[in-house]
Amino acid sequence: MIALALATLLAQTPSPAPIAPQPDVAELFEKRCSLCHGADGRGKTKKGREYKTPNFTSARYQKHTRDDEIRDAIANGVRKTKMKGFKDKLTPEQRETLFLYVRAFGKKS
Repeated sequence: MIALALATLLAQTPSPAPIAPQPDVAELFEKRCSLCHGADGRGKTKKGREYKTPNFTSARYQKHTRDDEIRDAIANGVRKTKMKGFKDKLTPEQRETLFLYVRAFGKKS
């Protein structure tokens, strides 16, 4: 009886909509961030030097930059710089993935 009820319920439940594939975080960083921050996160690109982009691999940056500051910069940009925010261009999950990617640069140095 219970098995029949469960089978009936499952047959009536619509399948969830397919989820669009998300780009790999390295690909996302490359596309959105590397022009200034460099693929290695050091900010040693032409634009990075021009805009005085921080070095994500430095112990100082990793120690003195709070998580909420990084998340805010990704979402809303950085005042008085050329960095625009990605709140309207990336999902919250993509922004969080980028945040974790930036933090991971501290482990690579």
